[in-house]
Amino acid sequence: MTRFHGPLKGSWSTLAGEISDVVIFRGLNEGQLLSIIRISTRQEFGQDAEIFKEGDAAEEFYVILSGKVRISRQLSDLVEGAESVAVLGPRQAVGEMGVIQDMVRSANATAHEPCSLLVVKKEPFQQLLRDDRDLANTILWNVVRLLSARLRTTNDNVMLDRLERSLGV
Repeated sequence: MTRFHGPLKGSWSTLAGEISDVVIFRGLNEGQLLSIIRISTRQEFGQDAEIFKEGDAAEEFYVILSGKVRISRQLSDLVEGAESVAVLGPRQAVGEMGVIQDMVRSANATAHEPCSLLVVKKEPFQQLLRDDRDLANTILWNVVRLLSARLRTTNDNVMLDRLERSLGV
């Protein structure tokens, strides 16, 4: 794990530019992005490495800097195996909802290919939200937009499933 510290201002600015495209960080200024980087670490995962599993405590969230992460859920107690929910790539956040909701992980995250992740721990992140109300406001509105988009996708999928069933597809 690599902690971002020291006189690396140039590379911190580059990283700030990269994470500015992450949905929950959109609209933050460079100083706010650097505040997030300062409380973060970088962690590398090899292909098929477990990042977290369903039921784990959500003590951090991740931003994919490179590579891909597979999100999957256990199908049920009666069926062995997991269903792939999504494969996420660079500049996407993973595990942020568990940190924001203060709940356990609702899915598994596995390195789909070797990846580098920015790791943002829950406590320092929540302290940053308390200390910088503008940052908190921007992030929370971004989360509302993200949840709204996910809800819309879920509703569309439910409606499509119902339509397919009624047509016997």
